[in-house]
Amino acid sequence: MSDKLQKYLAAGTEAAKPEQIEVEVDGDKWSVRRLTTIDLRRAYESAYNDDGTAKGSFNDIDAMIVKATEHDFDWKNIELLKAYNCINKNELPPRVLNDPDHYAILAKAVRNFQETKDALLKEAKNSSGETEKQAG
Repeated sequence: MSDKLQKYLAAGTEAAKPEQIEVEVDGDKWSVRRLTTIDLRRAYESAYNDDGTAKGSFNDIDAMIVKATEHDFDWKNIELLKAYNCINKNELPPRVLNDPDHYAILAKAVRNFQETKDALLKEAKNSSGETEKQAG
């Protein structure tokens, strides 16, 4: 069996936890998990009809934010849905994160996971380097 086939068989059968990063939004830490291709496809399918028209009052990015953060935030909480007058959890992100800058932070983390992760690592490295210089 080829190495490539072995690699994907192993990956498909192991219970690998998805990669996660933390971003700060409005003073709160949000844990964002890396979405898979299937997650992205399902987000798009939940937001749009086959002809490309919107199914409801949310888009694929809203659905991606929910999927990427639902391990950390209870988007299905009935009180939250009532408070924002929503029927579907995917309607919540632009309402809960009504400051466009806050919404943009999560949207970017979801859409550009690796880029956001690299930026966070660079920021952490720079800040720890500055701390060492200050302490020395």
